[in-house]
Amino acid sequence: MSEKKLKQINEAWLGLEFPESQKIFNPATLLNSKEEDYHLRLSWLMTQPEYLSFLCKHILNIQLLPSQALMLNEMWSRKFPILIASRGFGKSFMLSLYSILRALLLPKRKVVIVGAAFRQSKILFEYMETIWRNSPILRDICSDTSGPRRDVDRCVLRLNESTVTCLPLGDGQKIRGQRANDIISDEFASIPRDIFETVVAGFAAVSADPIDNVRRLASEKKAKELGIKIEEKQEAVSANKDNQIIISGTAYYDFNHFAEYWKKWKSIIKSQGRPSRLREVFGGEDPPPDFDWTQYSIIRIPYELLPEGFMDASQVARSKATVHTGIYQMEFGACFTRDSQGFFKRSLIESCVITKDNIIKDHKGEEINFEAVLIGDPKKRYVFGVDPASEVDNFSIVVLELCGNHRKIVHCWTTTRSEHREKVKKGYSAETDFYAYCARKIRDLMRQFPCRHIAMDAQGGGIAVMESLHDKDKIKEGEIAIWPVIDEDKPKDTDDERGLHILEMCQFAKYDWLAESNHSLRKDFEDKVLIFPFFDSITLGLSNSEDALKNRMFDTLEDCVMDIEELKDELAMIQMTQTPSGRDKWDTPEVITGPGKKSKMRKDRYSALLMANMAGRIIQRTPTPEEYGFYGGFAYAGGENYAKDKKTQNKNMYSGPSWFVDNINDVY
Repeated sequence: MSEKKLKQINEAWLGLEFPESQKIFNPATLLNSKEEDYHLRLSWLMTQPEYLSFLCKHILNIQLLPSQALMLNEMWSRKFPILIASRGFGKSFMLSLYSILRALLLPKRKVVIVGAAFRQSKILFEYMETIWRNSPILRDICSDTSGPRRDVDRCVLRLNESTVTCLPLGDGQKIRGQRANDIISDEFASIPRDIFETVVAGFAAVSADPIDNVRRLASEKKAKELGIKIEEKQEAVSANKDNQIIISGTAYYDFNHFAEYWKKWKSIIKSQGRPSRLREVFGGEDPPPDFDWTQYSIIRIPYELLPEGFMDASQVARSKATVHTGIYQMEFGACFTRDSQGFFKRSLIESCVITKDNIIKDHKGEEINFEAVLIGDPKKRYVFGVDPASEVDNFSIVVLELCGNHRKIVHCWTTTRSEHREKVKKGYSAETDFYAYCARKIRDLMRQFPCRHIAMDAQGGGIAVMESLHDKDKIKEGEIAIWPVIDEDKPKDTDDERGLHILEMCQFAKYDWLAESNHSLRKDFEDKVLIFPFFDSITLGLSNSEDALKNRMFDTLEDCVMDIEELKDELAMIQMTQTPSGRDKWDTPEVITGPGKKSKMRKDRYSALLMANMAGRIIQRTPTPEEYGFYGGFAYAGGENYAKDKKTQNKNMYSGPSWFVDNINDVY
């Protein structure tokens, strides 16, 4: 094999093919290794935005694709870039890498990363920790005080005099005083617009180097007045040293503020700086005098642009097999969509979420306000929906609070067999049997939420969990056995057993029950009878703080909040189709998992909600027996005790129709 062909084979992964006649410029050829300042020239070359991939390879030990190198260059060169990428692209990794580059190449740089959930910021920080560990040259050129550090409410990577700080957003109060040169807002769709504008964007209000900036602008202005042209001095990393705000995330629905920002950025870029077009963007007013449209950029990376083999096989399979066009376009096409196309519209789901802008009132006209909780109110009534896991699915519990004419989704808990094995391994769980462990969780939740009814799927591991709930060896002191509900029309052997008969085994295979449950669930969403808790970054921030104070290692409040968010996603994925026999069925889209193999996307939280809501519906609509009204009374015939007794009696001795009572009460 010729050297030329071997070179073509080895470089095929780059996806760069040029005709032989076209010469490719190699800047390294301009450098002479024998010159004294060779290393300075080489360092200068590495710090240029268009050659940051060169630095990543030789300093950070990271090999990048050409598309990733272009992305770094574009982000570096603009003050206000928006990044929208397909799932599986490695957006979080690239943002982590970019943060390290800003901190490394720009002295005394302050980079701040915020996300709606602290866990999102932590994901980026974990990538930075990995880069730090795998880059001996980086550690070598940094001071002894450099490196990553984790605290309760923040994670900090120090690189010489620069810092990268990952923060929980919360309500913005704890971070209001922060100052930053570069702000990265990840998963922007979940960050409240008002907090972003009033708090986060304010981080970068002060110039990167205010004194130097004032001096430079004053000199430029005076030189212009004198008619003198100042030659720009070329420096290392000359492209963009100003403060920067990066908006990033996966595409979302049109009714979210992320889509509004994207549309505005798009209009600015399309204007090409023309005043008439810019006035349209600014609502008919002239843009600010120093407005520069070239500082705005949209980096959109759909999965179609990724090279073959880049994405995880399961992600590729899911992207190709998902039939939900809207969600498919969001997740992998990096496109904003109007709404989900499933049985439960995303707009319908969001309309049932308590927010500042979405006020829901009860039957008395009072506003409903609540958040996800780990402990319920002992005076309230609760129902549990339980979807027991099969070998590969999640085990999910959804807790509803019954409140007059509506039901609140107050708690959600999910686990898997692998998570259980990890807890057993670390000594967090003494129960080695998975279904016994899940039954123990149900009992533990019953201590926190006064449970009126448990609805559980009879399929999967349902029977095993049911047996564990009344297994004498699994019952602790002070607990009583839990048995299936008593149905007078269908007597069972367990009806005479001592214990709580509150367990209903649901049959998903029964079409009538399944159809009624799904239609009822959608109707309850439409009527605002079933309500999701208040959710925003404040909730997440407070939950994270509470978890830290109480030293919760797992089953945290943040986990609960995020599980409810996953529940919303599962609901939006549910689609109604028909069987060959013509019956309706509700399920998630099919995905290809291998050659000739198909599977379904998970819907465990949805199933748990479906059962809990149906149980809550029945309980709330069962009329409460009316108290028997006694009519008439006792007549006193007088005597020595009459006067004394009369003082303690009601004025009216009889109850009944007024024509009778008015005439008979004083008959004696």
